[in-house]
Formats: sequence, C-alpha cells, structure tokens
Amino acid sequence: MDLSPIIVRSARRRRIAFTIRPEDGRLVVIVPIGASDAYINRAVANNQDRIDRLRQRFERTTSLRRNFSFDENSEFLLLGKPYKLHFTCRVLAFSDGFYVPYGDEETTKRHLETLYRRLSAEYFSRKCREIADSFDLKFAKIRIGGASGRWGSCSRNGNLNFSWRLILWPEEVVDYVIAHELAHLLELNHSARFWQQVERICPKYRTYDRFLRERILEFNAWQ
Repeated sequence: MDLSPIIVRSARRRRIAFTIRPEDGRLVVIVPIGASDAYINRAVANNQDRIDRLRQRFERTTSLRRNFSFDENSEFLLLGKPYKLHFTCRVLAFSDGFYVPYGDEETTKRHLETLYRRLSAEYFSRKCREIADSFDLKFAKIRIGGASGRWGSCSRNGNLNFSWRLILWPEEVVDYVIAHELAHLLELNHSARFWQQVERICPKYRTYDRFLRERILEFNAWQ
C-alpha cells in the first residue's frame, strides 16, 4: 500500500494545508503552485502533531463507519430523534420511520440520502422563512448540498446553502446553523459584529456551536 503523501498544487492556495483522503487514509498536502519539494518536506516534518491528529480523527470516523448497520429496523436520526429503517417494494417516504425500497447497502444509502435531502429541503424552506421574517431579513434562494465539513454558507447574493446532514441533529442545533447563515446577510464575515447578530437571532448559539464541533464525527460516520 502506498502511504506517501499526495501533493496537490493550487494557484489559489497561499498557505500549506493538510487533509486525509477518506477512501484510503492517505495524507493530502495542498500547497501553493510554486512550492518547492524542500519546502513541502519541511512543512510535513514540522507539522507531524497536526497530521497525527488528522489521522486519529480519520481512524475514529472509520471505526464508527464499520459499526454502522443498514439492516431492517436499524435506527437513523431525524432532528435528533431515532427512527427505524423499513424496507418496501417501491415506497420512498418518511412516516414515523424511514421507508425505502429494498436493496443492497449502497442502494439503501442512496435511497436514504434522497429521502434526507427531501426532508431537509422541506425543513429549511419553512424554517428559514420563519426565522428571517422574525428578524426582518431577506434571502434569495435555498440550496441543499451534501457537504460533510461545511454545514452552511451564505453568498453575497443572499443565497443560502445547507448540508442535508444537518437534518440529523436536534432542531435547536439546526436552527442555530440557519441563524448563523442568516446573520451573514448583515455581516459577510466572522467579526465581533457578526457574532453579535448571531446572538441576537440565537441567544444560546455557543451551546449549539459546541455541539456541532463535538459530534461531527458521529454524524458523518455512515457516509
């Protein structure tokens, strides 16, 4: 097995960055396009503690993934509450449980993601309007994506983007992410003024932000 780092050169990169490739655990080093081999080798050597933490995190995620089951009556979360998985002939729906057409594990994953995306679109459409209206905020469009590390974003045009994975978490945590992105309509940065806006919309945001950071591996495990 080749465990040597994968070097990715980027014209937009100004600083070196490290990540672990999810399919095989190899270290990926992203560097400015003009970085020399000597510079890259020194950076890797000088950041071993950081790289070790990334590898440990990858191993924890992999361990959680191995223990995940996609069998009949396995439980999956929706807004923080567990619901059982049920196999059907053709139905793809949620009704006090996840009902998906029978198939192998990969097919079941695809069906579940489709259902989660549908439920996410419904929830975010409703909740974004409710919270925005309460604070006299106006956004443009809502898009549901599949990011596993960036839970939401807000563009300069007022478009809101959310990961469908958020719908697994408790409602108050999901609503904090909505508040976070809506606050960007007022402050497109992470300045002190931005966090004041977040607190105005979601007074307990620190608790929910801490929840996101502590539980991120658990909620990404099955993908």
